[in-house]
Amino acid sequence: MNIINFSGGRTSAYMTKRLIDEGGEYLVTFQNTGKEMPQTLDFINECDKRWGLNIVWLEYRKPASFEIVNYQNASRNGKPFDELLLQRPSSIPNQQFRYCTLEMKINTLKRYLKSIGVDDYISFNGIRYDEPRRWAKIENTDLNIELPLVKWKVTKKDVLDYWKQQDFDLMVNEPYGNCDCCFLKGKGKLAIIAKEKPELLDWWIDKEKTSTFKKEISYQQIKDKAQSQLGLWDNDPSFECFCNVD
Repeated sequence: MNIINFSGGRTSAYMTKRLIDEGGEYLVTFQNTGKEMPQTLDFINECDKRWGLNIVWLEYRKPASFEIVNYQNASRNGKPFDELLLQRPSSIPNQQFRYCTLEMKINTLKRYLKSIGVDDYISFNGIRYDEPRRWAKIENTDLNIELPLVKWKVTKKDVLDYWKQQDFDLMVNEPYGNCDCCFLKGKGKLAIIAKEKPELLDWWIDKEKTSTFKKEISYQQIKDKAQSQLGLWDNDPSFECFCNVD
């Protein structure tokens, strides 16, 4: 079976539309963490309606299960992430141990596929040609993953040019991304969010009771310092995740 991993970003949507238009049978899935920006869910739903994708919306459920949801009842308050963290009360994910992506995205999809009797499948992921560090890692594994955008040599400019020509778009831009305050964002990006929409950090701050998402600083400290020291971390790098905005 061919599976399209729809992350909710512009690149993922571009890949999905092109694959569908070129023919073939695909099952399109989206694994919701509950921490995506609301506009991301709106965009996924719009793509689904316009293109007839029949997207299967999935969410992680404890202890190691899943639930099929939809646009209307998908979590918008972090429920899947909350349930995952309840299974690991002594630790929270971080850059070195990204078990959130593993459990809420990858394993949630695997559990769903197993439930419908699918063991053998190829996963189509939206990694672009101009992201060589990302696709090089995948090419060095034996995973059944296809990267059509690499084969097509599609770059970020190609994707953005495509969306400029459409009559709808993802209404999310940097630094917000799809997962509102992901710890893979650099401190500079998080500081901008903390300055513009400080309430978005509150969920993350609440989870930092036993440890921190970032090794060197807490989200509360980022929020506090951002109010008076914006620009302090402009050179702090961000890292790609499963659900990047572009």
